[in-house]
Amino acid sequence: MTRWGILAAVFGVLVAGALALELKDTRAELAAAEARAAAFEEAARIHRRHVVQLEAAKAEAGALDRELQEGEGADAALSDYLVRGAGRVWP
Repeated sequence: MTRWGILAAVFGVLVAGALALELKDTRAELAAAEARAAAFEEAARIHRRHVVQLEAAKAEAGALDRELQEGEGADAALSDYLVRGAGRVWP
């Protein structure tokens, strides 16, 4: 009976060791996945900030276009040089 007890104890130690190694690997995988998730969250935050900046730049450009097309003096005659330049900017 003691042989079976010793054999069971050895088997139990081996199984416990294998489970401990698997748990260690799983924890390492979890830490790596959490780091990737944090990196994706940071990238999304930066992307949102760039989108806001782009929208602000578009609004400013639109306002400038309207001012140049509709503002005071917009209907004044231009020199031939400015007419050609404006034709390239606003086809």
